[in-house]
Amino acid sequence: MKIHKGTIEGNDLEFDLAYIGYTLTIEQILFVMKAMSPDFIQINDNIYLLSHFKGYGENEENRFDNTPQGREKYINNLSISDVFYFSEDIKSHEPEAQKKIGLYVLEFWKMRLNYLFPDKDFDFTLSENGMFDESGVCITFCQSV
Repeated sequence: MKIHKGTIEGNDLEFDLAYIGYTLTIEQILFVMKAMSPDFIQINDNIYLLSHFKGYGENEENRFDNTPQGREKYINNLSISDVFYFSEDIKSHEPEAQKKIGLYVLEFWKMRLNYLFPDKDFDFTLSENGMFDESGVCITFCQSV
C-alpha cells in the first residue's frame, strides 16, 4: 500500500470540510476555488492567464525581455503581497505566509496547466523580492525552453 499525500500538509478531509462549511460562505469557497483554477488563453503557442492578458493586448511588446518566455513570465506575474495588501489578518502580511500561499497557488496552477496542455512543459517561479514592476512575494510561469 502506498499513500499519496495531498498538496497541503495535515489533511483530515472530514475535519477540513466541516471547518470550511462552518466558517466560510459558499461564495467565499467558490472565490478560492476560482483562484486555484483560473482561465488561460493560448495565442500563437503562448499561454497566458486570461485576466492578465486582457490588459496587454496581442501586439504589445514586452518591455523587459522580448522572448516568448519573457512575455509569458511578465504577463503571468502575480503579486501575492498585493492580494493581501488590505487584509485585516496580520499573519497574511508575513512574507513567509505569503510565500507558502504562493507555492500552493503555483502547485494548483501546475496541475491545471498540465491537464490543459499535456504536451507542454512549464517553469514556475516564486520570488520573495518582487518581480518586474510588482513588489513583495510574486509568482509566475512560462513554458520551458
